[in-house]
Order: sequence, then structure tokens, then C-alpha cells
Amino acid sequence: MLIVLTLTLPLNANLAFATTGNQTNTTNTVQSTPTLTNATVNNSTTQKNTSTTSTAKLTNTTVSTVKKTNTATSTTTAPITNVNNTTTITKNIAAGSPATTTTVTETIKVLIYSGIYSASDCVTGLETALQYDDTHNVIPNVNFSYATSTVINAATLAGYNVLIMPGGDGGSLYLGSSSISGTAIKNFVANGGGYLGICAGAYAGSNYVSGDYYGWGVAPDVDAKPVSYEGLLSMKFTSAAQQILGSNGTINIAHYNGPALYVTGGKAIVLATYADDHTGYEGYADIVGDFYGNGRSVLMGSHPELTPQDPGLIAEMVDWAADVPTPETLSQIGNAAKSVDNFIDTDHKLPNYVTINNQQITMPSFLYMLIAGTLGVNSGSSYSISVKNVSKAPDPTGNYKAGNIQKTEYISIAQQIESFITANGRAPNYANTSLGEMSFGSLVHMFSSIFSYYLNHGTLPSQVSMSP
Repeated sequence: MLIVLTLTLPLNANLAFATTGNQTNTTNTVQSTPTLTNATVNNSTTQKNTSTTSTAKLTNTTVSTVKKTNTATSTTTAPITNVNNTTTITKNIAAGSPATTTTVTETIKVLIYSGIYSASDCVTGLETALQYDDTHNVIPNVNFSYATSTVINAATLAGYNVLIMPGGDGGSLYLGSSSISGTAIKNFVANGGGYLGICAGAYAGSNYVSGDYYGWGVAPDVDAKPVSYEGLLSMKFTSAAQQILGSNGTINIAHYNGPALYVTGGKAIVLATYADDHTGYEGYADIVGDFYGNGRSVLMGSHPELTPQDPGLIAEMVDWAADVPTPETLSQIGNAAKSVDNFIDTDHKLPNYVTINNQQITMPSFLYMLIAGTLGVNSGSSYSISVKNVSKAPDPTGNYKAGNIQKTEYISIAQQIESFITANGRAPNYANTSLGEMSFGSLVHMFSSIFSYYLNHGTLPSQVSMSP
């Protein structure tokens, strides 16, 4: 369904569209999330274009690229050099060009609740575990930073990837505390944040505690049975845990009256079970992963932060809950961006699609991925880089003068484009910038150059130099 709207937005990052004149229109999206591995560009495009030359130069912190103003249709098929990337960060950029190696490190920002009803030894154990995870590089190329807060609300959650609700006096007490906003927690997870609930935090995060009370429901397909047991017990990892957490076998772990969990439906994943009957619930889940809105949650009945401590397990649960794009994913998008950038420079038009992990991704969808990646890198926070089925811009046009677009402006443009695509399901015809109207094709070229620069330098460029 095509949605035709008229919108007026502020200058410097407008996405303009209308029903007449040189203004333009947009379309709607369905989301799917593949695994990204190798990237190649496939040839040929019908992108409308009148530019005669196109080059992109990356120097220091400035990206130079060239506008593509689209006013005529081309149906020619041009040859393209395939770019075969490995699943590592090594990239063969073009035939005959040297391979380069880039290491990209991501940081997961964790907020630990330390207020009323939380157990201080649980909070301290989480702090020491995350310190260990960060200094010992437990997950390669992933750093962990953390802070504690005695209050949980929208303001304190801002800027974090994962909230940990630790063990404490009881899940029902967390639910009733004026220091903890359940609404803020639910919104945080629904909007892409992660939740790790341990013991009392698991009770509170579950959907329902059998015979007692409803939780926040950030694990909507997980219910809990109350348990009365303190001491060590045996916990067995499932085959799913081997894939998701990199853990297998059976371990001994501390337990202090945490819940016995069970899945009621949906997409919830049992990651570990109670391997003995100390709890009275042998075979019930000790660890479960679930999904809430755009975010993820992990509930655990036992205590990996207490003796015998398991920092690696904590790191893996936090990492999965955060769902921060992995360095490999960012690298693969960067390789695809470089391929697209090179194709535009050589053939002076957009390719029809770029292939990532054997999936053909159209240029409107690829622009969305570039935008999501750029915004995620800029914020240093969890940001979904999934493939949206974004419809093409119906009438891509544009005209702008030569000049520089500073980082603050291209980040603003990216935010406007993301909002526009999310709301309308299609790519914009152009964006209003301080240099003029930048067409859809020029936007793809600019953000491809920006993300290629990030891949090579580990930072976003301070400005983009645009030349018609």
C-alpha cells in the first residue's frame, strides 16, 4: 500500500515529499533479521542519474563524496567486481587491491539496580564480574561498562543497553517499590533495551509467579514457581545455551530461593535447567531468554555472581540481552558499504542490490541499515541493524551545492531518515540539507562513504565533503 502524505520538517535535515512539483514521496516496511556474513555487490540498476563523474576520497577525518542527482532512467547493465569477504574482519576490497584488517570494538553499557530491597553482595558480585569480563576480554572485541543506581526510571535508563535487576528481598517488593518504575523498565526493553533479572529480578521480570502475583512481564512467555532452597545445586545447560551462550555441560551454582521457571509459549528459549531436586523442581528452567517488543530479556533463578562466581556466563547473558550489533556484523555492513561506494564511483549509478549472507538487499533497505549502523556507532548503544523491506523512493530528485556537512548534521539527517522510513515504509526522495536537496542516490552514496570510513578508522568522520 502506498501512503501519500505531505510533511514539512525543519531545515538542515528535512525529508521532503509531496504530490506535485520536485517534491517527493515514501513507502512501508516489513522487518526481518538475517545473520550477516559475506558481502558482494551485484550489478545493474535502474536508478535515475545525470552525474558524469563520481569519486569518493577518504582522508583523515573527512569523507569526500559526490552527489547523484536523479532525473533520467538508465537500464544498462554494468559489470561489477564481486567482493568476497571472509567471516573475519579481513576485507578484499576489489580485484588486485590489498586486503586490509580492521578491528571494531563495541561497548555494552550496563545499569545495575542498587537501591532499596536489592542485596548488596549481589550488586558487588555483578560489579566484580563485569570488571573481570571487561579487563580479560571474555567476549572478543566487546567491552563492558557499568554503573549502579538506587532509582530506576526513564531518565536513569537513558543511554544504557542492559538493566540488571539483581537478587534481593523479593520480586514483589521490587514491583511495589516507589524507587523502581515498572513502566520505564517495560518501555526500555520494548524499545530495544535488554533486561537481566537474577533471583528477585527474575520473579519481578516474569509474566506470573504461580499462585501469587503478576510481574512486569518483560519475559512475557515465562512464568515462575516460588522456591524455598538455599545452597549449591546442579544446573545443566541446554543445546540452545551452547549456541547462544557458548556454555554446555553441568555446573554447580549458588541458589537463594530463586524461581523455577517454565515457558508458556511464544519464542522463549530455555537455556539451562535444574539438574537435581534441591529446589523441588528438577527439570524446570533456571535460565530462560525471551523477547519483549524490540528488546530481549534473560531471567535466572540462581546466582552466577556469587561464589562460585561465573563471570563468563554473566558476560554472555548480558551480551545476548543487549543484542548490540557484533563487530562482525558492523564489519560486514562496512564491507558492503565499500562495495556500493566503489560501484557508484565506477559506474555512476546505484547497483540494484547488495548481497549480504546470500540475501539480496535493495538500496532502500541498505540505506536503512547504513542509517541504523551510523546511529548505533554514534550513540555507542544497542541499535537494531536488521533488514527492513523498504520500498523505493517514487521520484528521487535533488540539487545541492558543493560544501561540507558536519557530523552533527549528518547524524541529524540519519535520525530524520530513520524516522521517515519507520513511519512511511519507503525511502525518501531527498533530504533537505544545508547544501540543498540531496537525492536518495546521493544519500546512499554519502552514508556508504561514512560507514566505509568508520570501518577503516574505527570512528565516524568529522565531516563529509560533498561535490556535485
